[in-house]
Formats: sequence, C-alpha cells, structure tokens
Amino acid sequence: MTLGLAHVCLAAEKFNLDKAETTIRFAVSYFILTSVSGHFNDFTGSFVIDRDDPENSSVDMVIQTDSVDTGFAARDSEIRGPGLFNAALYPEMHFHSHIFEIGPEDNAGHIIGELSLHGVTKPMVLDLHQVAGKHNSDTVGFVVTGQIKRSDFGMDGFMIPVGDIVTLLVCYNVQDCKARDTISEVNRPLYNP
Repeated sequence: MTLGLAHVCLAAEKFNLDKAETTIRFAVSYFILTSVSGHFNDFTGSFVIDRDDPENSSVDMVIQTDSVDTGFAARDSEIRGPGLFNAALYPEMHFHSHIFEIGPEDNAGHIIGELSLHGVTKPMVLDLHQVAGKHNSDTVGFVVTGQIKRSDFGMDGFMIPVGDIVTLLVCYNVQDCKARDTISEVNRPLYNP
C-alpha cells in the first residue's frame, strides 16, 4: 500500500536513519546463478524531505565498511579485506545528495548525488519510494534502491565468482526489507555507467 505524500508529509521533515528502524542491505550475483546478500550493522544518516521546495531536501549516509555481515564469518573477513572493502584503510562509505527529484504529490522520485567508497568518489542515482510505515497506516516508510559497479571503485577482487554490479537497498520504517532482496533485484537494469 502506498500513501499520497500530501497525506503524510507537510513542509520539510527530517528522518534519522536509526538502527532500530533502518536496514541497509546489499546483494550481488555469485557464479551467475545465485546471489550473496548481506547487510551493514553500523551506519548513520538522515533524510530531509521538503516537498514544497525540493532544493531543501537532502540525504546523507555514512556506512562503516567493517560492519558488513553476510552471516558467514570467513566470507565477511574476505569482504573486509584488501580485495574488496579494505576496511582497515577505507573504514567508511559515504553518500551525499546534490539533487532531490520528487513532486509534492508523488510517491517516488530520484536522489542524485555522490558515493565515496574505497578512496574513489563517483556520481550515483538512487530511486526513492515512499510506502506505508510498519507501525500504522499514518507513518512514513521509505525504500531506497541503487546499484554500483564495484570495479569502478577499485574493488576488483574475486571478479570471477562474484558479480561486478551490487544492488543496495535501504529500508526505513518498512515491515519486511528482506522480501525485496532477490536475484531479480540484483539483475534490475538500474546501473547507468
């Protein structure tokens, strides 16, 4: 169920990405036929959404790369290592928005900004969808999706078994973030080099 924005947001509102209400997930293909998914346990961030004046809207997210969690300790250690995140040298990834495209009565829009990861900064476009919040029909939920080409950021380890395109999924106040994490999401044509 989606809600009209005019019913749930008036003027500028700020939403903090607290860990109790926010999930940041990722998925990547593995040997083409399947996928590996996981999440990040440590992050901070906020959304400021002004539907009357989108220029006042902004998104900032900082994710601690060593907090990656796929549920398998040996794999997580490799992801944190020099072939991928190299978390000891690059402990954070940071997204900062420049342009926020969303209408006063739209349930979806685009966030245009820059992602800094692994010592490299590249432009990135995120898709934003507003949904009903998990607590009741009057609360606000957001689902944000995007894709990165990891080799563009110098993360070129394990290129044979692991795909180059990584899907990111940020859920704020959403009942079930896992339901959206499927192989079909991994292969969505969101990435535009």
